[in-house]
Amino acid sequence: MKKVLVLAYFYPPCNLTAAQRSQSWANYLSFYGYKPIIITRRWDEKISHLSDVSKATPPEIKHETFETHEVFYLPYTPNLRDKIYVKHKESRFNLLRKTLTFFELMFQPFFDFVIPYKNLYSFSLEYLRQNPEVNKLVVTGNPFNLFKFGFKLNKQVGVKWIADYRDAWTTSEINLINKGGLHKMLNYFETYFEKKWVATASLVTASSQPIADHVGALVNKKGYSLYNGFVADDFDALKSLSKFKEFTITYVGTLYDGQKVEFFCEAFKNLVDVLGPEASIKLIFPGLSFYKEQQQRIERALKGYENFYECTERVDRSKILTIEKQSHLLLHVAWDEQSGIIASKIYEYIASGTFVLVAPTDGGAIEEIVRQSKSGICTKTIEETVTFLKAEYESYRWGKFRINDVTNENVLQFSRQKQAGRLAELLDKI
Repeated sequence: MKKVLVLAYFYPPCNLTAAQRSQSWANYLSFYGYKPIIITRRWDEKISHLSDVSKATPPEIKHETFETHEVFYLPYTPNLRDKIYVKHKESRFNLLRKTLTFFELMFQPFFDFVIPYKNLYSFSLEYLRQNPEVNKLVVTGNPFNLFKFGFKLNKQVGVKWIADYRDAWTTSEINLINKGGLHKMLNYFETYFEKKWVATASLVTASSQPIADHVGALVNKKGYSLYNGFVADDFDALKSLSKFKEFTITYVGTLYDGQKVEFFCEAFKNLVDVLGPEASIKLIFPGLSFYKEQQQRIERALKGYENFYECTERVDRSKILTIEKQSHLLLHVAWDEQSGIIASKIYEYIASGTFVLVAPTDGGAIEEIVRQSKSGICTKTIEETVTFLKAEYESYRWGKFRINDVTNENVLQFSRQKQAGRLAELLDKI
């Protein structure tokens, strides 16, 4: 079996969604002839607040070996900004933290010592020197200065590498929405280094084809889509669950300013108005209270309809899967005027068997996934959305609801195992 080095900042037991991408490669690449060697940082605490990411870890290297893969967990030493954030969170020194972040971003391209996780590079370099048979590398970002490490490892030992994007970096238009001149200057500055570093990669992969195309055009490389996908057996233990008593629509995951959730909220209010105050209907946002500004968006958009919705604190993933399975509809809100942004939850949605509603649609990558998987419907107007919801509620009253066949190839093509197979094909190319 061929070995491939994988450089990933996020990896389990990190409980952020970003960790699941590299984990899927560890689990499934061996099916296709590759044994991944994962180089990551230590994750010794469950992340319940963003400041938990910045906490120091024990100084020892952890090494775990499995039949399918190996993992090296390297210690994390916080810098001054991290220490301030851990101690005070958002309560004090916000301007100082932003200033330190700015200077860190400015100096990182030139000096490794300002990167808190620089040991990922030095360890990888030593590993490749001691294991010359390992001649392929996958670097998954963000953080995107991991691509600097891929660039340097290519120069130092000649390893062929793939630059993998979970999200767009400097080509991301959403990162510049409502941003000032300083932020745009920094983006222009980083564009130079993105082009320089990724130009040494053999090819580019990304979580959607539009992102892959944009990055590929920037660095003059072929870009390939590599979806995040879903774990096919996540819902096996939940097959016998019944639906909630109330007609339940669920939105799972983070909500961003670029997502027009107000569109759906308006349609939902119209539906409630038609059904009346005795309607047995609930719109839930599990975990959204973790993001206070986004919770406040929902509260403003649904003011006066408090009896028909709820936002909760962060929820364990096992509970989230149960909620998805028991809901009657799973809501996704596409990004406004952005066709290449794919939230990882959309894959979990289509694996749940629960019917998916995308409102509003993006007319792009999300709509294509829903169409190919035959797992849901995408609406473009509030009126169209209300009409659909009324029909679904009427079916619910008669004891009927839509389900998806998750065993057919339409759905299975988006499994993480299938995507790992696609990565293996790309590794063969280099």
